[in-house]
Formats: sequence, C-alpha cells, structure tokens
Amino acid sequence: MKSKPAVAWLLVLAALGASASQAQDPATPDADEPQDQVEEVIVVTASRTEQALNEAPAAITVLDSRMIESIPADDYGDLLRNVPGLNVSQTSARDLNMTARGATNTLSTSQLVLLDGRSLYLDFFGFVMWDFLPVNPNEIKQIEAVRGPGSAVWGANAMTGVVNLITKRPKEMAGTSILLGGGELGTAYGSISHAGVSGKLGYKISGGYYEQDAYDRPTGVVPGSNPPTTYPDFQNEGTQQPKADLRLDWDLDEASYITFGGGYAGTDGIVHTGIGPFDIDKGSDLSYGKFNYNRLAFNVGFFANFLDADSVNLLTRGVDGQPLGFAFATDTYNLDLANTSVAGSRNILTYGGNYRTSKFDLEIAPEGKDKDEWGVFLQDEILLGDKVRWLVGGRYDDVDPLKDGIFTPRTSLLISPVPRHTIRLSYNEAFRTPSAINNYLDVTILNQVGPLLIPALALGNVDLVEEHLTAYEVGYVGTFDNGLTLTLAAYRNETEDTIDFYVQRTYGPTNFPPGVPPQVLPCFAVPPGTVPQCPLGGLAGVVPSNFSYRNIGEQTDQGFELSLNQRIGTNWNWFLNASWQDTPEFSADVDASSQNLPPEWRGNFGLSYDSGPWFWSANVNYQDSAYWADVLNVRGYTDAFTQVNAAIGIRLLDERMTLQVLGSNIFDEEVMQHIFGDIISRKVTGQVAFRF
Repeated sequence: MKSKPAVAWLLVLAALGASASQAQDPATPDADEPQDQVEEVIVVTASRTEQALNEAPAAITVLDSRMIESIPADDYGDLLRNVPGLNVSQTSARDLNMTARGATNTLSTSQLVLLDGRSLYLDFFGFVMWDFLPVNPNEIKQIEAVRGPGSAVWGANAMTGVVNLITKRPKEMAGTSILLGGGELGTAYGSISHAGVSGKLGYKISGGYYEQDAYDRPTGVVPGSNPPTTYPDFQNEGTQQPKADLRLDWDLDEASYITFGGGYAGTDGIVHTGIGPFDIDKGSDLSYGKFNYNRLAFNVGFFANFLDADSVNLLTRGVDGQPLGFAFATDTYNLDLANTSVAGSRNILTYGGNYRTSKFDLEIAPEGKDKDEWGVFLQDEILLGDKVRWLVGGRYDDVDPLKDGIFTPRTSLLISPVPRHTIRLSYNEAFRTPSAINNYLDVTILNQVGPLLIPALALGNVDLVEEHLTAYEVGYVGTFDNGLTLTLAAYRNETEDTIDFYVQRTYGPTNFPPGVPPQVLPCFAVPPGTVPQCPLGGLAGVVPSNFSYRNIGEQTDQGFELSLNQRIGTNWNWFLNASWQDTPEFSADVDASSQNLPPEWRGNFGLSYDSGPWFWSANVNYQDSAYWADVLNVRGYTDAFTQVNAAIGIRLLDERMTLQVLGSNIFDEEVMQHIFGDIISRKVTGQVAFRF
C-alpha cells in the first residue's frame, strides 16, 4: 500500500515543475532557445524509417546524448530503468535483464536489443548479454526504447519491445576522449576513443575496460517462501569487461555513405538461469563485423556475430557428479535491407526483409546445430488529410524448426488535431521463437534429496510453437510551446503459448530411480506422509525424473504509463514518469504461483543542471514489490525500494578536463531486484575525463 503515495509524490513534483515552467513570462523566452522553436525528435526504430516522435505508430522513449551523459547511471540497467513501463532486473555485477510491459526474469527472452540495427539477441538461449556492447556510453547518440511489440518490422523476438542504441558517426565525435575512474566495490574503469574526418572518410577507434567486485549475497530463509527455503551458498563473482570497436564511414555523395565496422567485447562473472547461476569464464567474448550502405531512406546491411564462451554451474551437478559445464559458441550471419518510397500523394510505403543463418556448438544441446530464418515486411502509411494518418502493415517470417510460417500484422490510426499533438490507436501482433536450448536441450543433472543425488533427464522439445502476443493500445504524445513533452499510454497485451520449463515426470512406484540404496527404494512407492518409517519419508511424485519444455495457456497484462520531460533554457532539464501494471491474469491451465509477477507501480524522477563549468544531476527510482518464481525452487517477493542516484562535476582547462563524482544508491538501501539476485548496495566512484 505504501507504493501509491510514493508515486503520488512524484506526480506532485511533476505538476510543480510543469507549473513553474508554464509560469515563465512568455514574452521573454530564453535567448538561445526561443519559445516558439521546439526541437523535433527524430526516431527510426518504430517503423524502420525516419519519422518525428509524435508520428511514430508505437509508444517510444528517447534518451538522447545529453540525457545519457547527465543521468547518474552505473550501467545500462540504471539508465533504462528510467523508461516508463520497462522492468529492469540486475542480479549480479554483470547480469541485467529487462522486459517492457510485463514481468522480467533471469533470462529475458521477449525483448529485442539492437546496436545500430545489429541484433544483440542471442538465439541459442534467447536473451541479451548487455556487457557484449563493444562501445562506450559517450559514443551513443541516442537510445530508442519501443514500449510494445515490434515484430511487424523487426521479426522474431521483438515481442514485448525493442531497444535500439544508435551510435554517433565519426564526424559527430571528432577528437580524442580519455576517461579514467574507480571507486567502491573494487570498481575500476577506463576508456579511450579517437575520431576524425579526412576528406570523405570518417573514422573512429575506441576501447574500454571495466571491472567490479561481487555484490553481497542474501542469506537465511527466502522471504515468503513456502515451504521455507534457504538461500543456497555459492562463491559469488565480480566481473571484468574489455572492449574495442572500429568504424569507418565513406561519404559517396551528400545523400549516401557506406559504413564498415568491427569490434570485440569480453566478460566474465555470474549469469542466473532457471537451473541456477553459471559462472562465465574469463576470456568469453562476442566479436562482430558489419557493412552498411545508406542512400536516403534505402539501407542494405550485413553483419556477422561470433560468440565463444565457457561457463560452469555453481549449484547444479551433472551425472558425473561434477559441476554442470556449459560451453557455447555461435556464429550468426545476417543480411537485411529496408527502404521507404512515396506512392502517389497519399501513401508512404516502407518495406524490406532479411535472411539470417546461425551455427551453434552447445555443450548441453549437441543436436542444436543450426538455425535458418528469413522474413519480409511491408507497411503503408496512408495520409487521410493533414490531421489523420492510418498505418497498416505486416511481416511474414519463416523460422527453423517451426513447421509453419508466422504473419504478424499491425495497424495504427494517428490523429493530430493540432501540430505536435497526436492521439494513437494501435493493434499489434508479435512473437518469440523457441531457442536452440528450448528445442534441443539434452543433459542429465543430479537433484539432491537428503544425502542422495538422484539423476533427472532434461530434454528440449522440437514440437514447440512460437509464443504469440496480441496488443491493443491507446496513446498520446504532445509537445507544448515551452518544450514540455507529455506522453500517455494504456495497453492490453494477450500472450498465448508461453514456453514453460516444467517437470515432465516424477519418480514413483512405476518409475524407480537408479542407484539408490535398497532401504530407500520403498519410499518412492508411496506419497509423502503415508509411511513415516521410510528414511526420507514418502517420495512418490516428489522427485523429478524428467524435465522438458512445453507451450502453456494464456496470460493477459494491462497497464498505464505517463511521462513528462522538459528542457528549460540551456541549464535545466527534468523528467518524470510513472507506470501502473495490473496483476496478470492467467488461464486455468497455468499455475500462477510458477509465473513471475511485475511490480504494480514504478516511478522515476530526474533533475539536472548545467551552468557551464559546474553541473549536477540526481534521479529517484521507485519500484513496487515483485514476485519471482524462475530460479530453481526459490519463490517469493522482493520488497519495494527507492533508489537515489546523484552526480556532480566541474569542467576545467577550457572544458578539456572534467572531474566528476557519481553515486548509485547513495543512501545504501538494501535493494534486491530479483528474489535470487545479489544485494545491490551503494557505489560511489570518481572519474576524470579529457577531451582534445
């Protein structure tokens, strides 16, 4: 109940900020930014073509380079936590997961993440490793977060949303930048970049390194667990993350250019999964190469991702009694194109397609060797006068090993009664495909039952179908003359055929476990509580013998989002947003206690000031309690939390040198963002940056 007053206070602060900005004398606007000159925000992710933010057919949040620089964020999770409707969970020093408009989990499978249109989604397990971003934050021009389905243009796995990180061209960051920093929790980091232009050639080379010790682990009984469950003990680890990136741009003429790029990002540390935490070995990395040709709205691109990693589970043991190992390597090649054309006086057509092939080498899914997929899309933006636009489109995808192709339509009616103010009515469909692990998992693990280790076989399921989402949304986006932008969205998402990892069979009177002592064997013939004299009690129907994946039931999520942001003059910037998410509804064939539940309320408030030499920023993140059930048998609620982050800095030497202190969770609240995750404590760091 305490969550609603917290969000209410944030709304009050927003109202006060809006009132103060409205109260400024309209006759004396800032000299550098006239009141009738509002900066137009251009986005590309919602439709795969450039368009103004208020013309996008989806709810979308934009974090530009100024916000990325000013928000006191410790990582991309802290940064994107400020997006309304985006649920973010950090479970270790390196492990981040996020899901739009629904509960996230330890392996978030429904959120597509792109870097300049290159997919970072790892198809072998269906998740994103954020530490495989090869660029530094100062290289990012803007982040576009689509809060809702994106499969109609992006295809598979853009089911709940899309995050697209768009980097600066070399000519937009000419010069040399050096950053060095460090602080609490053994944190040390540094980066260097150099970019320049020589005639038609633009070039950029960059590198970086980050390391941090492990956060503390929770101990004792899991809060709210029934029956009471104790947190397992394991050796937690920090992380070390090197990276390097190269980009070359060649301007062919004023309207076209080509891009070559390549990079590398490495990591180690803990990744949490449904069968417990894996420790990723040092030296695990993702490298890539890419080529793009751009001419006006036409783009053709090719990229290749190469992943090579080793890991070991810290709790689950294989049939040999040793910790379960998981080496994984993937090679992915993708060719895509997109274009926008005007047809007549009322139709704007955007169309394209892609082909992708992936090769897998997976220790725990040896039969999952490859995957081919292709898709084509078309959308028509129909101009029904100067105030109404109707967008209708769809995409067809063919993905191995699914037996049938998948069509995902979408349509949006956009009504603009006055310029820069748009009401949006949308219908969308989207999907997520089974991963190679979902289809081809083949491993025997050991379950501990008292002093015994009982084997269980975990197998994939090649007959799985795709998860499918149908979304309905009403939205509004408006920018006022004083620069205040207001967005509202109400949505309803209906998901069916969710892919579920479940106990397929248990040991019992017709299925005795191998290798158990004779005096224990009768325990598996009777249910619990019926034969007290059994050494371990009745065990029939209790101990799993087989695990697998299946498609289950239906789930409905619905909610409401509000967002305000404004730049006041050249010095001040503020934002506020709030998200309400109703408790999901499940069909009768779904065990609700086995499904994660999102926080009901989330709220974010940020304020920044930049006077030239001195600058500071602060933001507050509030998150309601959430329910988790996706790791081992650990189930329970995390407490609501309020996290305050702040930063202050000064520019010296004609702004060539910057000193800054940053604090994350500065009041050291005990924050757990997942019931099985680390305790995210305070971290204060200092850094010095040079630019010349």
